Amino acid sequence: MSISGDENACHNMAAEATGSYFSRGKLLITGEYLLLHGARALALPVQMGQRLEFRKNGGQLLSWTTMVGGERWFEAVFSGSGYRIKTASDMGKARFLRQILVNASSLSANPPAFGTVESTVGFDMGWGLGSSSSLISNVAYMFDVDPFDLHFSVSRGSGYDIACARSDTPLIYHLEFHNGTNLLREKNAGYPGSFPVPVYKPVVFNPPFGENLFFAYTGKKQDSAKSVAQYLSARQPGDRNLKRVSQISQEIINIADIDEFNELLKEHDSILSRLLGEIPVNDSIFKGLPGYVKSLGAWGGDFVMITWQDEAGKLFSLLKQKGMNTVFPYDKIIYNAK
Repeated sequence: MSISGDENACHNMAAEATGSYFSRGKLLITGEYLLLHGARALALPVQMGQRLEFRKNGGQLLSWTTMVGGERWFEAVFSGSGYRIKTASDMGKARFLRQILVNASSLSANPPAFGTVESTVGFDMGWGLGSSSSLISNVAYMFDVDPFDLHFSVSRGSGYDIACARSDTPLIYHLEFHNGTNLLREKNAGYPGSFPVPVYKPVVFNPPFGENLFFAYTGKKQDSAKSVAQYLSARQPGDRNLKRVSQISQEIINIADIDEFNELLKEHDSILSRLLGEIPVNDSIFKGLPGYVKSLGAWGGDFVMITWQDEAGKLFSLLKQKGMNTVFPYDKIIYNAK
């Protein structure tokens, strides 16, 4: 599933002299950690994303620059087919990027890619909107490889964010686990003896109360990789919980009444709260706020979704008192081409 027609029209990246690719960010409305056990989730692509410009040359170096907010956020130079780090402004970031490049090259039928890359991120790197997933998707475009294969080679996450990176519409996403050997996907996914296969379909999610939905950044960046690792070490969620969360993910896309929507969010969070041993944000830092506040993705940070039926200005004022100044109405952040 590619995004927006001609925007990623050049597919054989390593063989072409130039390439321009764009992948979207994401927000996860339901499912959270239970995605890792096969639960269905509602995931939304966002309007912001990451653009990658590749210029090929005949050398043996790949010069990489990442721009954020009009400023150079990261720079590195990689050498040879093994993408050895020659110079880097941040070695931790360079090592992660090198892992992606090496794995992408090993997956590709094309020669190694050398030249210059400028990657421009269209959102704050602290927001948790998918800087890593949009990067992986763009590198997959660049090397002309399956983005999920590349994702599972470097991450233990579910891959819903990869699906969003290339989607024009909201998605219902889940993993199916196939018996057998797929070392690429077993290695990092943490499922020996089986491997995850992404299954997703576009859905219509355009609630009549969309003007009452807001998305606020809490100011706390959550380490998704760490959250996933911690959850994978916890107890199994049980079939009953997986089934009910999957049902909520399906039911929520057809709800026309905001109060019923809130009740489903509350039920969803109560299931996760019992499993995680954590208090939902609606009952902690947002206690007493009218409507409902739901964590999106890893609990404890990044964005929350707020249902609000009063004047928007009042919500902005209340959130500002909590130190939260980044707030988007539904139609200013969610991407939906249909």
